[in-house]
Amino acid sequence: MIRAMTAAALALLAGCSGREAANPADPAAYAVRLAVTPAAGGAVQRIDLPAEALAALRSPNRADIRVFDGAGTPLAMAITGPAAGRAALDAVRLDAFPIVGPAGALAAEGAELRVEQRDGDRVVTVVRGPTAPSKPVTLGALFDTRAITARARSLRLDAVLPPQQPVRFAVETSADLADWTPVGDKILYRREGDRAGALGPEAIPLDDVDLKGRYLRVTWTSPQRLLAPVELRGATIGVARRLDTDDRPAIATSPPRRIDAHDIRFALPHPAVLAAVAIAPAAGEMLVPVALSGRNAPDQPWTPIGSGSLRAGSTAPVELSGAAFSDYRIEADRRTPGFAAAPRLTLLFEPARLVVLFDGKPPYTLAAGAAGADSRYLAIGELVPGYRPGAEDALPRATVAASAAPLLDLAQPDDSLFSPRKAVLWGLLLLGVVALAAMVWRLWKPSPS
Repeated sequence: MIRAMTAAALALLAGCSGREAANPADPAAYAVRLAVTPAAGGAVQRIDLPAEALAALRSPNRADIRVFDGAGTPLAMAITGPAAGRAALDAVRLDAFPIVGPAGALAAEGAELRVEQRDGDRVVTVVRGPTAPSKPVTLGALFDTRAITARARSLRLDAVLPPQQPVRFAVETSADLADWTPVGDKILYRREGDRAGALGPEAIPLDDVDLKGRYLRVTWTSPQRLLAPVELRGATIGVARRLDTDDRPAIATSPPRRIDAHDIRFALPHPAVLAAVAIAPAAGEMLVPVALSGRNAPDQPWTPIGSGSLRAGSTAPVELSGAAFSDYRIEADRRTPGFAAAPRLTLLFEPARLVVLFDGKPPYTLAAGAAGADSRYLAIGELVPGYRPGAEDALPRATVAASAAPLLDLAQPDDSLFSPRKAVLWGLLLLGVVALAAMVWRLWKPSPS
């Protein structure tokens, strides 16, 4: 009898678990699988995780993410998030316009520049400076940064330098090509002229300078006579771009459940940490103040995680803070009519980025969402030697073939008292009690005389 009850309990437990644990080494075990195409460039590249992948995760620390090659082998990778202050770094490539004039012209008081078109190329000349005649030489380079609206954090020069000679680069900005403001400088040294054997990082810090509507000028000097000319071909400016709502990974959902005009509920397939929820009234409501809360089981109290006011025509999301929840509740202020119909929801996630070593055989696959997966992330410094914050922004960006308009199917909330899952758990408990009683009876029943 005990064996029969044990078998029945195991059968009920199997029914409660639903299915066997997934094998994280098998790409087919993941809920979402998306094709990845590496960009031209180096083997170490970055992947910005799409909302489809983030919504499928089951691990709160994002351990269930893999990038597989064509043979099903997981690739080495690291994970990073957005920079402090919710900003991401972008790289802006600019061509250099040489500044031509007499030697020492830029150091003269009142020196002024003029941009000219010569043989289809832009050349910058000194139109006010020293009057002594001398042979025109290249004095520096000008960059047109007037269209850059984000704050500039660094400048990396595409230049050929005299080998084994220190060169000091000075960076200045101006709105009128006459009055210049210093914004940065650095001494660069290379054992060979074209980036080989550089002594330390070569990015010139710019300290979040505002370049909008201004030009940028780079000049160079050396404490010793240069044995070869400096050839400045272009530059890459690292700019800090604030992550607005549209920058965060977002995914629309199926309609939530409307309990009444002031109570909207939705459930996720698995607990997740949401950065924000965009709530769009579907029946033309003009103003609906709301409060959001979350929980993970019907017997738990609701935990407040955010609040805001929904206005007609506004797309501003309600920012959330808190732990991972599976059940969410939207409460409309009862001083208003509330929601005449279930609103449209869009879930927003905090951005996450992978740094991946593509050293396998294509095709490559981004996989996300597998129960029981362990974290396989390396330290980013192991993939990017000499790593400094923001260095991943300069890596080639691999393309993920995500859906054009992904939709997350919301789960049915487990609110009923006698749901199938609860019935199975109660059945297990009752079977355990009966089995324990049977064992006690067998131990204590009087033996035959």
